[in-house]
Amino acid sequence: MPTEVNALQGRLRMQIHRGQWAEAAMTADTMIAVGNFSGSMTSPDETKFLKGTALEKAGRRVEAGAVFASIPRVFTSYYGGLAADKLAVDGNRIKPTGSVSLKDFPILFTEDVLRESRKRKIDPRFVLAIMKQESSFRPAVKSPSAARGLLQLVYDTALKYNKKAGYSVFVADDLYKPSVNIAIGCEYIADLNQQFNGLYEAIAASYNGGEDNAARWLNRSKPKEPGIFAAEIGFAETKHYVFKVMTNYRIYQELYDENLVRK
Repeated sequence: MPTEVNALQGRLRMQIHRGQWAEAAMTADTMIAVGNFSGSMTSPDETKFLKGTALEKAGRRVEAGAVFASIPRVFTSYYGGLAADKLAVDGNRIKPTGSVSLKDFPILFTEDVLRESRKRKIDPRFVLAIMKQESSFRPAVKSPSAARGLLQLVYDTALKYNKKAGYSVFVADDLYKPSVNIAIGCEYIADLNQQFNGLYEAIAASYNGGEDNAARWLNRSKPKEPGIFAAEIGFAETKHYVFKVMTNYRIYQELYDENLVRK
């Protein structure tokens, strides 16, 4: 049952937090043996990654490598991407299998994205990853919660950052203008980047689930690594959102360099 799997995942997270590596690996094995993750807050890929992390921390690197290698390295698997990073040799990552369509990962509003992200030392590919998930690059879209534009900013959030972004005179409908939305959105992302010490997973979680919740999940994360943090996210919607944004980001990294030039 999903409740049982969630309880086991809670035990696994607690054991990792406490550094109980052998116990964590055994709990992960129990979860994998259960086999049915449907309706739960976790997945086989996440469970294997946490097991591999526990084995790695315990110094059992060969076993850890075998576990990481068992996670499918496909573009759609967030944990598959992290596992590929773990298996990298001398900085050379294992390429994901499969292919992606360039038309599904376009480079749009290039001048604005590059200018505003460079000002604030954030990766323009991450900005595009959020933009793709939030609006599918549609400047005029408005959500039921009144979030507007490319980066789906609500007016109250925008009011915290509009002056610093260079727009002292500002009304809500200005968020439909790509240049304004991108500038204010990048200022917001840069603030989150500072709050969460450059952990993009936490930035994405905050963007969807709120800063207080993201801070709480990060405080529970030990060690403070991306895969551990993602496992701590307590809202199913936010966890799915983080996986989507980070998958978008990884694909943009595979396709384009930091100047948004095709590799």
